[in-house]
Amino acid sequence: MYTLIILAIGVFIGWNLPQPVWARDFQNWAVQSVRTVVAKISQRT
Repeated sequence: MYTLIILAIGVFIGWNLPQPVWARDFQNWAVQSVRTVVAKISQRT
């Protein structure tokens, strides 16, 4: 449980600090990929 809390804090901090261009592009790709998968799953139900 402790590891998950530390991981969540790290993700929150890392996700919100100033990012280099390549990291911002990767973040946009990751978010768009998750949104696409969720949309496809939602259409099935």
